[in-house]
Amino acid sequence: MNMFLKVGDSIPRDECISNVVQMGDFVYMSAQTGRGITFQEQAVTACYRVMDVLKDLDLRMDHLVKYTVYLTDMENRDMFLGVFKNFVEAPYPAVTIVQVAGLENDSMVAIEGQGVNTLRHERAMSGSSGCVDCES
Repeated sequence: MNMFLKVGDSIPRDECISNVVQMGDFVYMSAQTGRGITFQEQAVTACYRVMDVLKDLDLRMDHLVKYTVYLTDMENRDMFLGVFKNFVEAPYPAVTIVQVAGLENDSMVAIEGQGVNTLRHERAMSGSSGCVDCES
């Protein structure tokens, strides 16, 4: 057992798979699939599922700096980005979009992410002026 590994599992997954893990400050999130009938519904639910999984570690989507998006049809790329832009803000994360033959539960989209937990730095900065090399 790795005692340095922090796992967020309030959302059940398979018996031997975690939705999100943290090692030190590094965060790795398993792909979250979309749910629903239409691609639009699936894109929205996949983004909300990402947010829900990150809450286990008190993180936000901006803590993930690299996303890999799996689509079963690359024709849905622009529609996905139209949804995704409502969940992220500048500076934007790195994103790779890949077409795959299939996803679990007949999903059309899955979102995987990697990032850094900066919460301790954010807390430290909230108590200061935010300027490291400023002259008084």
